[in-house]
Amino acid sequence: MKPFTLAAAATLLAMLATPALANPPKFTASCPTGIEVKSNGKGKVRINGTKATVKTFSSTAWEARANGVSIDFGVDGSELTVTYTGKGGANGICQVTSSAAPSSSGGAGGNLTLAPSKDQEACLAAVSNKTNNGEVVVLDTNSSEANNTVIIGVGKDKARWQCLVKNGRVAEVMSLTDEGAL
Repeated sequence: MKPFTLAAAATLLAMLATPALANPPKFTASCPTGIEVKSNGKGKVRINGTKATVKTFSSTAWEARANGVSIDFGVDGSELTVTYTGKGGANGICQVTSSAAPSSSGGAGGNLTLAPSKDQEACLAAVSNKTNNGEVVVLDTNSSEANNTVIIGVGKDKARWQCLVKNGRVAEVMSLTDEGAL
């Protein structure tokens, strides 16, 4: 048996001190050319239903690849950005249709301030009820200590509505659409 050297100890300490790379956040996104992306928040990503290979660049940046499509996504503050590169060089920005803060067991770290899925679901239901329209999607979220803000798109034109919500209880629902322009 080899003796435990100082170099071996330093290597072991470096490995233990290196922070674990985080899993991508949970989200669903639609990209141009009919590409759908789903991340379960636990490291699994599917592109058009096919399991993708996920590469982690940092605790806030990832890439997923499947069937000749590359999806790059990252978190900057409270914003999740998703882009794609497809076959034949097609590329563009994807629309995040739902997202949730990752669990404390390994997410994108303290920078991600997306509203919890419970609050997003409560807002979707409240806006759907208020507008009498079941075609609703989450466009954006922001978390705060007082109330979380969830922006919802309604109908095919995704008219913008906002909820203030906390712990699944909606405090306020209001339209963000300039009704004078309608």
